[in-house]
Amino acid sequence: MTEVLEGECLCGAVKYRVIAAPIISGACYCRDCQKTSGGAEAHGMMFPASAVTVVQGTPTTFGRKVDSGNDVFRQFCPDCGVYVISWNNAAPEYKAIKVGTLKDPSVYQSQGSLWVSSAQSWHHPDPKLPQHSKMPCVAELSTAQ
Repeated sequence: MTEVLEGECLCGAVKYRVIAAPIISGACYCRDCQKTSGGAEAHGMMFPASAVTVVQGTPTTFGRKVDSGNDVFRQFCPDCGVYVISWNNAAPEYKAIKVGTLKDPSVYQSQGSLWVSSAQSWHHPDPKLPQHSKMPCVAELSTAQ
C-alpha cells in the first residue's frame, strides 16, 4: 500500500510530501540527533529518496561529518530553523523525515532504537523494541521488522 504523508516546519514556509510506505521508523540516540531535537532522541521515518519531495519553500541544507564518519545533510526552514528532511552520504538513496514535522504524527510506530551506545543515562530506549549500538545498514533494519 502506498501512503501519502505530508509535513511542514514550524512556521509552515517549508512543506514536504512523501508518497511511499516507510522502510523503517525509529528513535536515534546519537549526539547529533540529541542536539537537533533538544532532547534525548529524535524520531524519524526513512523512505526511498525519490518518494520525498519539498512542495513549498526552499529549505537550507546543512551538512557535517557525524560519529559514524559519514556526512549527514539536513534540510531546514531558513525562517523558523526547524529541520524536516535528512540524508546520509553513505546511503543517498534514502531520506528521513522528522516525525514531529508530520501533519499527522500519529501514523508513526517505532520499530527500534539506533545509537543506543550514546543514550543519556537519564533516558532509556524502549526495552521491548530492537536496539542497535550504532547505525546498522538499512538492509539489516528493514529485515528486522
